[in-house]
Amino acid sequence: MKTKSSKFTALQLKALFIITLTIISFLSFTTCKAQSVVGTWKRTGTNWFTIDKSTGKQTPVSAQYKQQFEEHMAAVGYKEILAFKSDHTYVTTIYTNDNPKGTAHNNTWSLSGNTLEMNFPMVSNQKTNMTIKLINNTTMILDIIYMGKPTELTEVTYTKM
Repeated sequence: MKTKSSKFTALQLKALFIITLTIISFLSFTTCKAQSVVGTWKRTGTNWFTIDKSTGKQTPVSAQYKQQFEEHMAAVGYKEILAFKSDHTYVTTIYTNDNPKGTAHNNTWSLSGNTLEMNFPMVSNQKTNMTIKLINNTTMILDIIYMGKPTELTEVTYTKM
């Protein structure tokens, strides 16, 4: 009576074992580079642009306009902390000289690709879509079409806390 031999020879089993070990060792050196908005972020900068309706080209606002706005923000002591939670809620807290304890607003957020959608209670409960221009371990830059005006763009920079 003949016995059936295994479909795999000893050489094939050794090769399979070596390939498996090689793959596992390469996977251990691979790190995930994906970034998440989840975390606490401090607003550290703002830039403004106008958008030409016909060409879509962004043009920075005048240096004088930017300086006036920054002086106003410094004079009122404006500070913003934005905390995204993993349950898709967020808390934004605004501090000013007149309100050093801050005022917090809670709502929900969602992310699809690089589009971040937030429901801002301060803007008549309107949803605002922002484009994540950059995100890494320390910095997040958002492009915001202000109040649905297709001719104005605000670029806000946040630093992770």
